[in-house]
Amino acid sequence: MIQSILIYTLLLGVMMLFFYSASYNNKSFKSYQILIPLLLFSIVFGMRYDVGVDYISYLEAYLWKEDFSKNEFLFSLITNLSNYLNLHFVIYFSILAFIQVFFFFYAFKKEVYLFPLLIFFLFTNGEIMSWMNIIRQSLAMCIWIYSIKYIEQKALWRYLFLGLIAYFFHRSAIILFIFYPLLRNGRDYFKNIPLQLILLASALIIKELFFSLIMNFIDFIDFYLSLLGTDMYERSYNIDGLLESFTTSSGTGLAYIWKLVINVVIILFSVKLKKYYNSRWFNIVYFFFFMGLITFYIFPEGAISFTRPFRYFYIFQSIMLAYFIYYLSKSNSLNNRILMIVIIISFLGIFYLNQITSDENSHLWYQFFFQHKVNMY
Repeated sequence: MIQSILIYTLLLGVMMLFFYSASYNNKSFKSYQILIPLLLFSIVFGMRYDVGVDYISYLEAYLWKEDFSKNEFLFSLITNLSNYLNLHFVIYFSILAFIQVFFFFYAFKKEVYLFPLLIFFLFTNGEIMSWMNIIRQSLAMCIWIYSIKYIEQKALWRYLFLGLIAYFFHRSAIILFIFYPLLRNGRDYFKNIPLQLILLASALIIKELFFSLIMNFIDFIDFYLSLLGTDMYERSYNIDGLLESFTTSSGTGLAYIWKLVINVVIILFSVKLKKYYNSRWFNIVYFFFFMGLITFYIFPEGAISFTRPFRYFYIFQSIMLAYFIYYLSKSNSLNNRILMIVIIISFLGIFYLNQITSDENSHLWYQFFFQHKVNMY
């Protein structure tokens, strides 16, 4: 536990310091203040062991040259090429981590001032753990986030090209093609605050009713999972996992409620935020943030395969937190400054509490690969 806290704290602290320096000195994305922390992130998470529930499965598939890609061409290409070159698995996982972190931050290259807050909330809001677990989809997600700028620019073919690249990392990315026609005209779909609050409340109500209704749609769910590419065994497993997740949901904890309160506050500030940032890009980001909220609060945390298409939107909670805190930091209001401090401290507290209350089987604690004997052959 102590090692895990120390590694995460040092990595987060160093990355934030470099990013703050880049922001303060108005550096470009190509500057060493940005590239060094991205490389450091990649190396540290390349050297990890058993961080993320699926890590061991990915590791064993790589070492034993098994096809873990489910016919997703680009992920398979990187894996097979790494194997062909006989790259150590640390280099292999470093490459995957670099693709994730590079495309994510490259999407915000014109907003370097956000970088310290983006990495802060990626860690403290738990998004990094998702990156280390559902690796293929996280690769697709980070590439897709970069492609969103082409919706803003109305560059259809570039958006489709990057969407295709994302698809070849994870097939669930096919759902992302529908957003170009919805958002290319820059329409603000969620500008009415009372309506947003009603929709959010409805999502919470639907979640409570969902368990009693889901049994009537098992056949539909089985068909839906088959579209995502799961076989009969996996579909049965994921349906059982979905049902179990409703009975074991952790959605009543204080951290869950606190984050819900903060999301409500962001909605209440949404008009001011859109006025402050005043761009089609921010409106698009806010659209995905709110879509992520609705789907996050409707569905349970379990049964990852069932919720895969919606998980592309969950990361926008962390992104919006970065925008929100930056807005509060530029405010002259004492209340806004206090709110900013409270949110930052609370997320740090939640992050460290998760580390302290976890155990060695949680797949959260950071371990180096050399602390374990790995059978290479």
